[in-house]
Amino acid sequence: MTALAFNIAVTTVTSREDAILKAERILGPLGVKAMENRHLNPETAVHLNVFTGARREDGEVVPDANGNIIVFPFEENGVTVGEKYRAAGKKFWQKPGGKRTFFNADALDDPGLYNGVLPLVITEGELDAMTAIDCGFPLSVSVPDGAPSPPKEKKDAADAPDDTSGKFEFMFANRDRLKKIKRFIIAVDNDAPGKHLADELVRRLGASRCYFVTYPDGCKDLNDALMKHGAEAAAAVLTNAQPYPIRGVYSLSDYPDKPPIQTFSTGWSSVDSLYTPFVPSFTVVIGLPGSGKSSWVTNLCINMAELHGWKAAIFTPEMPMVPHLRDKFRRIVSRSSIDLMQKDALAKVDRWINDNFVFIDYDTASESDEDLTLQWLLDRAYDALLRHGIRVLVIDPWNEIEHAKERNETTTEYANRALRMLIKFGRRHGLAVFVLVHPTKEVGKDGKARVPTLNDADGSAAFFNKPDFGIAIDRPDYNIDRTWIYVRKVRFEGTGNKGQVILQFNRENSRYELLSTGDESFT
Repeated sequence: MTALAFNIAVTTVTSREDAILKAERILGPLGVKAMENRHLNPETAVHLNVFTGARREDGEVVPDANGNIIVFPFEENGVTVGEKYRAAGKKFWQKPGGKRTFFNADALDDPGLYNGVLPLVITEGELDAMTAIDCGFPLSVSVPDGAPSPPKEKKDAADAPDDTSGKFEFMFANRDRLKKIKRFIIAVDNDAPGKHLADELVRRLGASRCYFVTYPDGCKDLNDALMKHGAEAAAAVLTNAQPYPIRGVYSLSDYPDKPPIQTFSTGWSSVDSLYTPFVPSFTVVIGLPGSGKSSWVTNLCINMAELHGWKAAIFTPEMPMVPHLRDKFRRIVSRSSIDLMQKDALAKVDRWINDNFVFIDYDTASESDEDLTLQWLLDRAYDALLRHGIRVLVIDPWNEIEHAKERNETTTEYANRALRMLIKFGRRHGLAVFVLVHPTKEVGKDGKARVPTLNDADGSAAFFNKPDFGIAIDRPDYNIDRTWIYVRKVRFEGTGNKGQVILQFNRENSRYELLSTGDESFT
């Protein structure tokens, strides 16, 4: 129901008594009492088609005015596509097979959202969305599944966070509608899961369109503010929402509270002493052809998926996906030669890869009318973010992206502009971005190759100036399976140190491993 239809429906109610009688016929006495106990207007529930139901012996919930289950329908274009149930004791469940979309999703089609006249309020629960509507914000929705658990250090892939397994499918399903909306007020719960949900929503929607709220002391959500302080205070929470700082001049109080940078283990203790990734961040990896930089980044991404549940999108046009890249992933994930693996074991490995990686592939047959540009790549990465909740984007190598320079624009000017564009994308959406670059031919001139620096990157010195981390990979002797990892640049204190370590390369499974001799690091 649009905001206009909602307002018309409200004005046709002739009296409070008539409204209560209508609500009781749909909600039943329990439903009306539940709404009023939350200081909510039962009329709002009626106009959102909320009703009271009862569970049959087969488990199905059916309308029943005398039932003991509150049913929140999820509708699109007036058609119910899912249902969420609430019973006594805060027991929640959903109708099997229902579509994951917003509660009150038809509010997304109101033209007031597209011209910026009204904001879309996003809450964590249906009762909070109804609170916002009662407070004069009719274009309010709720996420379907509440807040996901906040991330923490993971010890195995089975502990991966929900956002890597379709937790935000509702965002992808509504991506075309969300792209057109000018302003969002993020009014989720004021606890650790709620803050994680807010971060995930903001990185998908873009901070430039989002506003954050501040609840009165002791209140955890919008309905809590209504119950403890009244409708005026709850409305003030939304009216006083502040923009996330993006540009311009701000006071300290304008910035939402955020924890210090949280760094994550790479899976190699020796590397952790110099380099610990975080999000959002931008890392440049440089190395001569055959130095192992692609294999090292692939190992790193698999480690991050295993340890922390970070899902990655990989763009690597120089390497055919099948069989070369697929088999490399199989070896690294299984820690063995795939020639020795049984069919069912190989299928298990492939399922893990499917669950933790997506691959951006430029199909010249289907994209023949579209140039391979950075914008094309970022559009694909954005879709991967909405559908799969990626945390990592890998571009390997940079020079494969067509450098669409503007007229009279130098290579250095273009590189600076393109990298700014990439860094902005990563920061907006909370991604760890890795760009692999080749050094200039001067590094290997006259057959006397040296370890490259970031200033040797083919294209521009911007590859030294722009990143948060700069890493060089070198294998001095291809016949000796030892690879040097040089950390050349660390922007933020507490995230790493300049230096170098040695890792052992295992040819059988393509994994980088710690040296057993204890000489894996030196200065």
